[in-house]
Amino acid sequence: MQPAGVNVPSSQQMRFAKAAQTPEQAKKQLENRQKGIEEKRKLDLALLKDHNLKLVKPGWSPSFLVVFRLIILVRFFAGMYSNISDCDEVFNYWEPLHYLLRGVGFQTWEYSPVYAIRSYFYLVLNSLPTFLTRKFTDKRVTFFALRLTYATASSAVEAAFYRAAAVNLSPHVGRYLLWSMVFSAAFWTASTAFLPSTFAMWGSMLGQAVALSPVSVNYGRISLIGVAFATAAFVGWPFAALLAAPPVLEHLFIRGSEKFAEGKNALWAAKRARSLFVAGLAGASVLLPVIFIDSNAYQKFVIVPLNIIKYNILNSSGGGPELYGVEPPSYYLKNGLLAFNIMLPLALLSIPALILTLFVDPKRFGDLRDRHHSHTHPAVSVAIRLVPMYLWLAVLTVQPHKEERFLFPAYGHILLNAAVTLYLCRGWFEQAHLKFYKSPYAITQTKVFSHFTRAVIVFTSILSLMRIGALHSYYRAPLNMYFHLQYLELPRLALLTYPHLYTATPVDPTLPLSNFSEAIMNADFTIDTEPLAALNLRLCLGKEWHRFPSHFLVPDEVEVRFIESDFKGILPKLWDEAGAGKGLWGRSTGSVPSGMNDLNKEERDRYVDVSTCHYLIDLDFPHRPEAASPLEPRYAADEAHWDRLNCLPFLDNAHSPLLFRTLWLPVPAWERKNTYGDYCLLRQKAKF
Repeated sequence: MQPAGVNVPSSQQMRFAKAAQTPEQAKKQLENRQKGIEEKRKLDLALLKDHNLKLVKPGWSPSFLVVFRLIILVRFFAGMYSNISDCDEVFNYWEPLHYLLRGVGFQTWEYSPVYAIRSYFYLVLNSLPTFLTRKFTDKRVTFFALRLTYATASSAVEAAFYRAAAVNLSPHVGRYLLWSMVFSAAFWTASTAFLPSTFAMWGSMLGQAVALSPVSVNYGRISLIGVAFATAAFVGWPFAALLAAPPVLEHLFIRGSEKFAEGKNALWAAKRARSLFVAGLAGASVLLPVIFIDSNAYQKFVIVPLNIIKYNILNSSGGGPELYGVEPPSYYLKNGLLAFNIMLPLALLSIPALILTLFVDPKRFGDLRDRHHSHTHPAVSVAIRLVPMYLWLAVLTVQPHKEERFLFPAYGHILLNAAVTLYLCRGWFEQAHLKFYKSPYAITQTKVFSHFTRAVIVFTSILSLMRIGALHSYYRAPLNMYFHLQYLELPRLALLTYPHLYTATPVDPTLPLSNFSEAIMNADFTIDTEPLAALNLRLCLGKEWHRFPSHFLVPDEVEVRFIESDFKGILPKLWDEAGAGKGLWGRSTGSVPSGMNDLNKEERDRYVDVSTCHYLIDLDFPHRPEAASPLEPRYAADEAHWDRLNCLPFLDNAHSPLLFRTLWLPVPAWERKNTYGDYCLLRQKAKF
């Protein structure tokens, strides 16, 4: 340290140099460094190698908990604000669950003991979180609590899927997969849906997450795969088991990175087969509680997953899924582009991209030091992990009956394949850069490759957000309308009908709707609508029956019924009263209801006369007056008989341009390109 005020040139300052290394010390240091490199190579499980960036600081690779916290923020928004896109979700799951919990609900023919193709075990499993909401009198709390539970489960599964891809394929692939999942319009819809296909998606993603790890003779890996896919199939959707075929075949026939002495192939095959048998037993055990609960509910021995397979594949009674619609082979391509935008073409190109990489960037799979001559080539292992998506799409495409939810189990696989393609494309650009500049060092210094992949991820995320915005802005009216019924119309009716019961309530029910709404929403109290039960209020649904969001969003004081419309298929019917027959939890789940068939034939006992309706929810398209019919008149335009209590815009697809109805921008000029109908809550004048 220099004394104060003394300025000594740096060239004259005293320095202490390290003692020179002896040749033996230098040799030992070199050996230790080489040993560390070899150990790192052994620990590197990734099938895809960054051979041009070995000396570059690794990129961002967050932990499971960090990713979980990131994803759950978006999924919670989905749980609160995403729409119900499939009427099967309501009538086959929300309604039966409401019946089990509250004793009221619509029953579909699938829940008749005659057919028994819906599982009560799945309902019981989903009922477990509702025990935490029993103290709340508002059923809406249970509805959204369940959706947030699904958001939490999906976030955990997606985080595990990301980590498996980052560790076993490449950190780059993991990052691309993460960001594409977070903002995906597909996961926005599927992650919080109350559907077995969503549950199958979680199970198949967990199974695939394990399958991304190196294949081995050990019991652990294949047993976890077996249990995950068995749960997806037996509790979710039986056909999800198809996605387990590539990992199972890999376990039987692909050596991977395992080493065996020469002449021990038979022993190796026997060990693999033995571990697969154990995994099969573990997976089959999942079926036991399913059979027990379902047999208890239907009051007879039943294997629901088997019944589902028989109905969809082996049906000989003239029924079958084709009765509910037949779509062209392009159906999943079109819907996939809406859900995944540019990620779907990237996913479809994953195998071709892998083959091309073998020729233009072979070191992407490591060099000879990374594998023994008896090991399976990493490209083969990667291909096996990409095949499930192709298998799923191929099988679904040849089926005549198609629905968007059938794709759910493969959603994770689609984005995984897309992430792999994007990473391989980056590798091609790296090789082109190396060939042009002849300098591996230059590759480590340029940002062009990260800018390219970042641009792709940002672009697909923007498109996804625009699609999510379209779904919310154009189709949110049904959920908002039932909110208006429960929190505005019924409290106003209670205040007007029984003013003596609400003398302490400082809200004037004669205020205009906007003022009344503001007063109710800002009040520090709630208006009990239970006295309205004496009025026997009836809410009717005609052509809008398929957008009914379930009894969870309709107060108990209101009865929901159907009126006749142009739809001539079979509608659900109200379940028998609780205690009227034998079944699960004192409900009539084991009773055979009347008026059920599996041929999608109309049952006229579902209808009530429109004159008995106090309220009606209907969709009116002013730009399509020709769409009206004797059974579907324009109720909203019939001012002589109906009051329009509230109407919200609902997209008119037929009169809106493709681009503007598919995507959304918060720009008035954009929204004006579309045409909208009126989604209305109507009140029959003769009833009030």
